[in-house]
Amino acid sequence: MSPADPARRGSDAASLAGLVLAGLRQSLGHLRAIPFTLAVLAAFLLVGAATGSFLAGPPESLLNLASVSAPGLKSGAWWSMFTSMFFATNLLAYAAAALMILLLLGLTERQLGSRRTAVFYFAAQFASVTLFLLLTQLARYADDGWLGRMVDARLMGPYAAVLAVALASSGLLPTLWQRRLRTAVVGVSLMLVLYVGHAETVVGLAGALSGLAAGWWIQGDKGTLQRHRSTGRETRNLLALTVAIFAVGPILTATVRAPTGPLALLRDVVLNPLPTLNQLEQYCGGTIDVSCLEAGRAGFAGPLGLALAVVPVVLLLICADGMRHGRRLALRIAITVQLAVTALAAVYLSLFARIPPYAGRPRTGVMGSSIVHVLPLVVVPLMLVLLLVANRRQFRVETSPRARTALATVVGGTLLVLASGYTAVWLSDGGMDRDGGLLGLAAELSRQYLPIPIPGIYSRLFQGRDPVEAFLFATSGIIFWAVALTAVWLVLQRRQHRTDAGADDRGVARSLIRQGGDSLSWMALWEPNKYWFAPERRGGVAYQQHGNVALTLAGPFGPAAFRAETAAGFIRYCAEHALIPCFYSCTDEIWPLLAGRGFRRVAVAQETRLAVRSLEFKGKDWQNVRTALNRAAKTGVHAVWGRYTDFAPAVRAQLSEVSEEWAAQKFIPEMGFTLGGIDELEDEEVLCCLAMDAGGQVQGVTSWLPVHSDGRLVSWTLDFMRRRRDSIPGVMEFLIASAVREFRDSVEVISLSGSPLAKDTAAMADVAGDDSGSESLARILDVVGKALEPVYGFRSLATFKSRFQPEYRTLYLYYQDPLQLPAMGRALSRAYLPGLSMRQSARLLRSLVR
Repeated sequence: MSPADPARRGSDAASLAGLVLAGLRQSLGHLRAIPFTLAVLAAFLLVGAATGSFLAGPPESLLNLASVSAPGLKSGAWWSMFTSMFFATNLLAYAAAALMILLLLGLTERQLGSRRTAVFYFAAQFASVTLFLLLTQLARYADDGWLGRMVDARLMGPYAAVLAVALASSGLLPTLWQRRLRTAVVGVSLMLVLYVGHAETVVGLAGALSGLAAGWWIQGDKGTLQRHRSTGRETRNLLALTVAIFAVGPILTATVRAPTGPLALLRDVVLNPLPTLNQLEQYCGGTIDVSCLEAGRAGFAGPLGLALAVVPVVLLLICADGMRHGRRLALRIAITVQLAVTALAAVYLSLFARIPPYAGRPRTGVMGSSIVHVLPLVVVPLMLVLLLVANRRQFRVETSPRARTALATVVGGTLLVLASGYTAVWLSDGGMDRDGGLLGLAAELSRQYLPIPIPGIYSRLFQGRDPVEAFLFATSGIIFWAVALTAVWLVLQRRQHRTDAGADDRGVARSLIRQGGDSLSWMALWEPNKYWFAPERRGGVAYQQHGNVALTLAGPFGPAAFRAETAAGFIRYCAEHALIPCFYSCTDEIWPLLAGRGFRRVAVAQETRLAVRSLEFKGKDWQNVRTALNRAAKTGVHAVWGRYTDFAPAVRAQLSEVSEEWAAQKFIPEMGFTLGGIDELEDEEVLCCLAMDAGGQVQGVTSWLPVHSDGRLVSWTLDFMRRRRDSIPGVMEFLIASAVREFRDSVEVISLSGSPLAKDTAAMADVAGDDSGSESLARILDVVGKALEPVYGFRSLATFKSRFQPEYRTLYLYYQDPLQLPAMGRALSRAYLPGLSMRQSARLLRSLVR
């Protein structure tokens, strides 16, 4: 051991001890801030211990005190509405309630304060129970067989009150966490009601909805609908969370006693196997009713059956993770699974409806009204499908054809081998005569791969059959789905396995952009751009195809000597494929070539460029920048540089909060094309500059894209700009001034990028000349730019950039035929607003009219 080793180890131990002490101090500070929460938790646990209620709930002698019910309230025991909050039904319920109190009630107290939290807590209990009693009374009046039976149910536990106050306080949370908390709480509460359906879950949902209404009221005039608009990234996260929550529902019903929710019958679809009608009648005889299925559950199901039963859950969870990364394949699989569950549930109930009643008795109880039970089983998955389809534009990452082919080959080949093997054994064992011919074979094959397991080695249905046939019937589904799940998981892991379409092309484009490009060329690496490469890949063009328009993002990239050749080749490619070439946001570098081919041009933006080595921020013109720098120094705000992936998780979470706050204030979704978001920050070669205060809070953020020429880094381009709503004044001036100081030692010029639709009419007239088509397009873009100003503030952004006394460079749109301008306009709108819905289009149109 070297002499330095003991010192180093001592330093490491001291650092670890410092971190532990800091964590303890932070925890103690949090506990000191939630005295009401700790008092409620202590009372809840002490009452449970004193009454011996931890294991099996309160004794029967205390039920009038430990639970609230309609009969008890009628008898005058009004206090039971509040005393019932300090009891639970079993040990697991006590643990869940204690955790909810500590986390959710503690969060509420940090937001509302102790006094208001106490008022909201007990008021929420009163509101939740009252709403529950009202719903159950109405259900009994309507002769409902589910909620109507809960009218006299005994309720205990603090669940409804805790959920209500948590969602009430969500109105004070940052937009990002407000949306996530609301989605998670309401989603889980609704899932528990639909799949479990006990009285406690219903009153919990009532509490969640009451708290949601209170949270909107606390928000006041901030606008509930507007505050729930999110970026594409967060929309994908919320959809993935929703899919994951509802994925575990059928399995959850198997872990609780006597689930009664509208979707509880999916337990029978997933965990209780259903044979064909003839086999079911043979097994149960002529007396078929619900008790027959319950009695057969242990006989049909087994370890392999339970393994097959979790297939939909695992598949949907894999898809949820893929959806977080924008994978279209994950979205398609999730939609397919939900549609399959709908069809399977309908077939299951239809099949059971054909079974004769038990001993001539009219069918009552759970299957008494088929339509009442079919509707929830069909409607809920379909609603999820509609939700996913409505947001399909948020999923832009297409899986490569090679990966899709490999997936189809592996999954299809496995299915073919297993099905062929079983068919051969089935035919040799006389299945044609025994099971009704080919239709019977189709039924048995389908049941092997659907999540309704019938392990033949445990079932009377396969007594007397070939053991190989029974074994294949029981295990083929397990083998197939194990292979399929593994294959899907591998394909959807974008970063590890590079299976997204265009991954190889993006690698080529990246290497070419490092050889040379203009200020916006790095944006070519963003989804969902496609690429055309010149022969021998000496240059490339990034474009998006909308309709028959090939809309490029900036000009050709690659070595400067080949850019004209690359542009000419791309024009030929478009002609061969009946595409309309439209070069967008290009400099005048390729104008001589395009002018000779009959192209026209119109200015679409003014790029602002700063000669950083000569900037000193002196004189009257720089007063705003100096004020911002001085204010930052006085308030402890400093610049932090780094890669997004290198920042601590807490810092990245703050960046998401800032971005979501910004997006929530817009009338239309987050724009794309030449405007990057959080997803684009994950590039390892993109630099981020954070304005961070002394307390570690991010006040604002900018990102900078590299610009290369002749294989050298020659400039940086400003892309992502966000600031916290309550940030210090001048935080963006501070960030750009910090960039000037940071880059002046390595490059001569940086670009503040262009502001789309933010140019002036005079500049357009200078380049439009006598071309009436160009002039008309220029004036249309000018009108649209003015109309979008209240929505996105492009012109205000251009005015802000002018404070830095920049040099201007015009960016153009190059086109050939004025008759094609409407198609190009549609292509530009789809590129900038890929997720614009019909309702948002109408809202945008109203803004334009105003």
